[in-house]
Amino acid sequence: MLFSIVMLLFIFIVGLVTGSFLNVVILRTVSGESIVFPGSKCPKCQTPLKWYHNIPVLSFIFLRGKCGFCHEKISWQYPLVELLTGIIFILLFLKFCNPFDILFGLDVVNPITYFQLVNYIFGLVFACLFIVIAGTDIKEMQVSDAHTYSLIGAGVIYSIVMAAWNLIVYKNEVGMPELDFKFIMTCPVFYSIGAAIICFVFVEGLRRISSFLLKVETFGEGDAYIAAGIGAVFGALLGNSALYSSSFLNILYVLFAIFVLSAILPIFFIFPIYMKKLYTQKNWFMFCGVIAFIVYAAAYMYAKNLGWLENNIALYSSTIVLALLGLLLCKELVMGIKNHTSDGIPCPYGPALVGAAMIALLFLKIF
Repeated sequence: MLFSIVMLLFIFIVGLVTGSFLNVVILRTVSGESIVFPGSKCPKCQTPLKWYHNIPVLSFIFLRGKCGFCHEKISWQYPLVELLTGIIFILLFLKFCNPFDILFGLDVVNPITYFQLVNYIFGLVFACLFIVIAGTDIKEMQVSDAHTYSLIGAGVIYSIVMAAWNLIVYKNEVGMPELDFKFIMTCPVFYSIGAAIICFVFVEGLRRISSFLLKVETFGEGDAYIAAGIGAVFGALLGNSALYSSSFLNILYVLFAIFVLSAILPIFFIFPIYMKKLYTQKNWFMFCGVIAFIVYAAAYMYAKNLGWLENNIALYSSTIVLALLGLLLCKELVMGIKNHTSDGIPCPYGPALVGAAMIALLFLKIF
């Protein structure tokens, strides 16, 4: 048990240090500075920091969230990214590497295989790129080509490594396979590149169609490249998995679920701000309309669960009312966007897409 605790603590500390570096990458991507030189400095007074100012999380606590020189407030981004990275490092370790000894319910130590270690390392690379892409997009609503291309490249490289690995194992156990169409259709590289292209076309198509209809940009230009990176990563991961590689459609289903989740996630963060803005601007039509829709939808689901809508007339009439309310709100929101008078909250889609991908990376069963 002691060995497990020490190992997890070590992984967490490595994650904290990595998160500190990711903060530098995020901030200097926005400012256009080198991520290597000069050394860390206060973004407000530009004073070079001492080594003890750079201890992940602890420095923020000891300095009470203020610069040690100019005493300006330090952004909460620093400890949050560091803690998030540390936690993700542990979760990915538990996902890709077999838990060991009695802490995880085992009586003996379960060694980590090279296959697990390779998958864990690539998982860390994917997660770090997700964090950096989301961080720069949230901070300045911009996506660096270097980060999205790196994500696409990492996914394709992983698929090549896994294809070579599988080929060597198969050759040693069975013999050299025939390099025919069947071999190509079971190769992770095919799934990675194919999924990247499909995801890029899907998001870029949505961006162009929505821009044409609404006469305003609803997606960022970098979102399609983020989608391509996610496609490359999960195409490789799932294409190398016995659970998904039997059919390309299975991988597309998972990717579609990620896109659906990315559309749902912003609701939990944007909705309170959106309602507050409607109230402040005294847009009572939309404010009351949204509340009425939520209350009616909740009552509809409650009545349906209790069996109160078993009568077809009651079911159809209540469903029609719910649909009309939803369509009315959508019409008002779309017209507001089209006329550039929307009361909505501008929010980049990239972080939501990356967040959904991160959730899938952490919790989707792959092997």
